[in-house]
Amino acid sequence: MNTIKTLVCSILCVVSMTSTAQITKPSLSPKIVTKQQVGLANFTLEYGQPNKQGRTIFGGLIPYNKLWRTGANASTKITVDTGVTFAGHPVPAGTYGLYSVPTDKEWTIILSNNSKRWGAGGYDTSEDLVRFKVPSISLEDTLETFTIHFENFNTNGGDLIIAWENTKVKIPVYVDSDKAIFSEIEAKITNATGEITAATYFDAAQFYYLKGKDLDKAVTWFDKAIELRPGAFWYVYYRAELALQLNDTKTAKAYATRCLEDAKKSTASDFGYIAKATLLLERIEGAGK
Repeated sequence: MNTIKTLVCSILCVVSMTSTAQITKPSLSPKIVTKQQVGLANFTLEYGQPNKQGRTIFGGLIPYNKLWRTGANASTKITVDTGVTFAGHPVPAGTYGLYSVPTDKEWTIILSNNSKRWGAGGYDTSEDLVRFKVPSISLEDTLETFTIHFENFNTNGGDLIIAWENTKVKIPVYVDSDKAIFSEIEAKITNATGEITAATYFDAAQFYYLKGKDLDKAVTWFDKAIELRPGAFWYVYYRAELALQLNDTKTAKAYATRCLEDAKKSTASDFGYIAKATLLLERIEGAGK
């Protein structure tokens, strides 16, 4: 019995010493989780974010021509909820491990069907979904902290950026949003059987305007939106922009002036439209000369 008690006490002492010996401290490469809508696709990026800390990164800490986890700690993950393309390569909805092979001129980008590795350990080319090359772009400013993010947004996508030190790569991401949006406009306006709201008319008109599609129809929808909600000075602003694009400076000036006056009277907020309408009026004046 004494032997058993001694053994139990010894185990408890070891456990106690082990637990008290562990130090709670922040990671030097904290885990980043960001969610981003790109077109009509929803992305989640998960990666460890290291810092430069005076080290030479590419060609040094990260050797050229060798597989890199493209971040720190666990493998970097990209999740998307609908089919998209990366640099022209189809990528179905799902979660993928992001790997790369950097060189001084270009990077090989790899999306792997296996997103559960720790770093690049056990990487297998047979699990690749896509593999392609993109140019390496030199930066004048030094980025201390590694980052992955999206920029250069449009209705059909944007660019996925990987950047650190004095280097970045840009991966064009395409989402076929236009087809879905045009179909929705067709259903909610052209083939509508019930009441159409001011917001619906405005959203459809703004999309047609941004796409340069059937601008006469966009004019009609803007006018209907303004008729239904005359106090929405932001509707008026875009009607002025469209008139200017159609070289109708008289109409553009009238709507821009109305927007400015109504924005100044707003008891809530002008939402930045005082400045926007002022700048638009300057553009209109310049176009009329």
